[in-house]
Amino acid sequence: MALATWWTNDPQPQLSPLPGLQVAVPTDEHQIAQINRISLADVRARLTAGHRPYFAFLWGEAVSYGWTATRAASIGELDLSFTLPPTDRYLWDFATLPQWQGRGLYPRLLQGILAAEDAQRFWIIHAPENLPSGAGLNKAGFEPVGMLSFRVDGSVGLAAVGAPERTQAGADLLGVPLIDSILAPCWHCGSTVEQRAADVDLSRCWPPLRPNAVVCTCAIPVKSSAAPRSSSTIFR
Repeated sequence: MALATWWTNDPQPQLSPLPGLQVAVPTDEHQIAQINRISLADVRARLTAGHRPYFAFLWGEAVSYGWTATRAASIGELDLSFTLPPTDRYLWDFATLPQWQGRGLYPRLLQGILAAEDAQRFWIIHAPENLPSGAGLNKAGFEPVGMLSFRVDGSVGLAAVGAPERTQAGADLLGVPLIDSILAPCWHCGSTVEQRAADVDLSRCWPPLRPNAVVCTCAIPVKSSAAPRSSSTIFR
């Protein structure tokens, strides 16, 4: 997973106006549950935990959404939970409704959140192979700082890809060490125990390995016995 950030006073690319666009915090819990495809109980649990929803509306119709963590957050794929200082926000669970994709809503929603939240640092992750997500983050002004990867012992580390100060700040926030290289090309690999190459079930890799990909590192023995985790964040 790639970690990106935006800090107060960082430059923001100027996006062309999108007629009818409004970014706002919705108040109808049933509407939040419907567009997120989660239960009303889940919506209320998120709100109670300090997560704030944002919608992008076009002419009053909800077309895109995302969540902002204000107190604590977790990354299910990595079994990471962390506390946010009052100056930081963690952005997660973003999606645009299928019929509205391709209109540049994602970066505009992100910039709307940056303007609305009283915070100094914003953090977000995305799967590197999700090219539209990475492009949207770049258009919104986010800067890549590191790659989260499993280590051979099953723990998680952050490999720097950006400014050292920001990479260290990201590692400190997540409570993970800095590492020199990235091990696993998929998230199932990092949670596999003592598998040999002959025993690897490539169909379980997430994201799916391309036909010309290198041998999956499920073949590398690791100590973690954690089961594979499903993605809790959708970026489109």
